[in-house]
Amino acid sequence: MIHVLRLTVLAVALVLGGCGRKQPQADGHDHASDDAHVSDDQSEDVVATVDAHAEDELGHVELTPEQSRQLNVEFATAGPGTIGMDVTFPGEIIANEDRMVHIVPRAGGIVREVKTSLGEHVEAGQALAWIESGELAQAKLDFFSARAEVGCCQIELPRALEILETTHKMLAILDDDLGVDELQQFDDAEMGEFRGALVTAYAEYLAAGKAFERERTLLAKNIASESDYIEAESAFKKAQAAFTAGKDIARYQSLVQYTEAARKRQVAEFEAVSAEQQLRLLGVEGGVIERLVTLVPQAAGLEPCLCDDPNCGHGEIPSILETLGTDERLGWYALRAPISGYVTTKHMTLGEKVNADASVMAVVDTSSVWVRFSVYQKDLHSIRTGQAVRVDPGLNLPEVRGTIQYVSPVIDPQTRTAQARLALPNPEGVLRPGLYVQVHVDVGSTESPVVIAKDAVQILDERNVVFVREGEDFVAVPVELGRSDHATVVVLSGLEAGERYVRRGAFELKAKIVTSGLGSHAGHGH
Repeated sequence: MIHVLRLTVLAVALVLGGCGRKQPQADGHDHASDDAHVSDDQSEDVVATVDAHAEDELGHVELTPEQSRQLNVEFATAGPGTIGMDVTFPGEIIANEDRMVHIVPRAGGIVREVKTSLGEHVEAGQALAWIESGELAQAKLDFFSARAEVGCCQIELPRALEILETTHKMLAILDDDLGVDELQQFDDAEMGEFRGALVTAYAEYLAAGKAFERERTLLAKNIASESDYIEAESAFKKAQAAFTAGKDIARYQSLVQYTEAARKRQVAEFEAVSAEQQLRLLGVEGGVIERLVTLVPQAAGLEPCLCDDPNCGHGEIPSILETLGTDERLGWYALRAPISGYVTTKHMTLGEKVNADASVMAVVDTSSVWVRFSVYQKDLHSIRTGQAVRVDPGLNLPEVRGTIQYVSPVIDPQTRTAQARLALPNPEGVLRPGLYVQVHVDVGSTESPVVIAKDAVQILDERNVVFVREGEDFVAVPVELGRSDHATVVVLSGLEAGERYVRRGAFELKAKIVTSGLGSHAGHGH
């Protein structure tokens, strides 16, 4: 015999938190747990009916239209639909290696200041520490010396050019034998050692020529002896040969000196550029380099130049220490953050000696993170780059969507899996590296004749049910489920296509049955 038990309770008490009451049972027995008074004006009660013995009925709830509205009950129609197919993998949030930097000192030295702490957020360009380096100090001095050498060459090269041009003009006059008076125009011109050599050889050549002419005249008049004539002729030819050789030497040496000055300037400029590049490699900012350039006397328009050539300036050569000053921070440089992010590792302390090949800090930008997961061999055929992914981080955090960016072409010989990866935006920093997640990869879709909303399915007596309306009752109908995705599920049996079901409010209806406390089935609601 089937005993149907009916329990009348207040809708407000069950839904909005009202009062319970004692309800007479069908068998005439009262239950102490239901001993409460009900006011006469509460006429719209919820009736929850559970068949305690029927094998094919889990329970039903009777609601008035007003009570349905209070529970926000909404209906939908079961019918054909597309089910997204996905494969789930365990994954892990890791730092985005494209936004991680290991900071290495550009020059070894002693840590003089530490200006940041582990876990601190730093901005790009921020000074993290100050290091004093002897290598940097020497590089600055080398740069200063190279720039000073360029300044000296800027004087030597124009002077060598002027000597070359003036010497060649004098040689042209001497080749035409225009006379001593024409050489006076070169008295104040720059000629270096060539002026004295050429003028002396020319004068000796003229004197020997005149002596030779005089002896030849005297010999013709039988006044001089033949030996005197021969001696004068020999002296003239020697003077002529010396003069010719002097002109050749002057022509050649003036060109060589100019070429050497040009080469020296090119080498000096190259060494200056090389010294500047070395400073930049050591992390010296452009402003510091510009200041060093202005300290070079030639760059600042000062005299004399810092070289040992007596022709490149006059007066005492200023001391390099006077020029550079006595700045104790000559070898200091700032260790700066190349990106904005958090300091995740720090291996340096005040006064410690650090080497140029050691990572002393790491900065990670967590505004973007990677999700890494392992793909099993059986799933490799269905996983590829560009696939849509849902990442469930748990911890009551919302799901995040992305696309696979990388699938390793190599299988790990130990785990027999391939690594896959995707990047996710993380502007709030809630996705922390090290967090375990569930990765749902969309591998396609399939059509099914009966599909319903996943939220409509509830569990009663360890069975999947959906609620359908029969008159004033909402009946819990057992269903057999098939494939599902994040929003919908396939119904294999228990619900037909075109049948209306409760899409929203199913949980509240289940709660009415469970909290009624009646029947063996209701007692197993989950």
